[in-house]
Amino acid sequence: MTMELKIISPAEDGFVKSIDFNFDELKGELTSRLEKYQGLAYTDDTIQDAKKDRATLNKFKKALNDKKLEIKRRCLEPYTNFEDRIKELIALVDQPVLAIDSQVKGYEERKRTEKQQTIQAVWDVQESDVKSMVTLANVFDQRWLNVTYSMAQIEQEITDFLKKVEEELNLIYDLKTEHEDQVVRTYLKGFNLSQALAEDKALKDAAAKQEAYRKQREEAKAAAEAEEKARHEAAAQAAPEPPAQPEQPRQSAPAAAPQAKPEPVTICIDFRVWATNDQLTGLRDYMNANGIKYGRVEDRQAA
Repeated sequence: MTMELKIISPAEDGFVKSIDFNFDELKGELTSRLEKYQGLAYTDDTIQDAKKDRATLNKFKKALNDKKLEIKRRCLEPYTNFEDRIKELIALVDQPVLAIDSQVKGYEERKRTEKQQTIQAVWDVQESDVKSMVTLANVFDQRWLNVTYSMAQIEQEITDFLKKVEEELNLIYDLKTEHEDQVVRTYLKGFNLSQALAEDKALKDAAAKQEAYRKQREEAKAAAEAEEKARHEAAAQAAPEPPAQPEQPRQSAPAAAPQAKPEPVTICIDFRVWATNDQLTGLRDYMNANGIKYGRVEDRQAA
């Protein structure tokens, strides 16, 4: 007995191919009855008639739609039952499929891990000075783990990569550029020689602009200093020389008599103070400590 889905009922020619009803009759009658609504204008006096007409038409429309939904439900009843039973059969098949799929995926993952280890071993035995600057991750391609990618092809790609990097780094070193470290770092980011050379040119252009600016500033400074020097020399030449004075015999300056220290002048000042008791006490102590005389001043306005 072969496992084949066979439709028993209805037979192949027993499926509903069309649902017939008095479409032409209804369409003709509707067309005739609805003609009176074409261009019909209601007035304020006949607005109630408009509401009645609208209700009548909506009622008929609802009856048509309800019949449509009823026929749809009746047509779908056997299909819904059929669909539920098919889903039950599919669920039975899914159980072993999931179990098998888990084993297949486990096998594939194990093979991918083994292949990755083999690729690492191929990388490890490669003899190249640039391996100190690059890693397997720089060249690793996830497609290598596919079954269709042979180890011979992978090994060739690794060899070609290391050779390319070695040759292009040597080209950079041969430039003997003063920006070598930056250019090498740029190259190792994407292993693109054109980008690295463009970086070298950009750095050189920037350095040249900086040097030109520095020289321009130095020349401007030197010119300003020369101009200032020339101006001073011209002024010195234009100024008349003072007449020569006869040399006087030197005489010893008399010793200055000691100056007597002047007596301090006592000044009397009347002023008012607005302060707290503590501040007044502090002021009094200060004056006492510095020998300042003080006394009460009679109110002049009262006088």
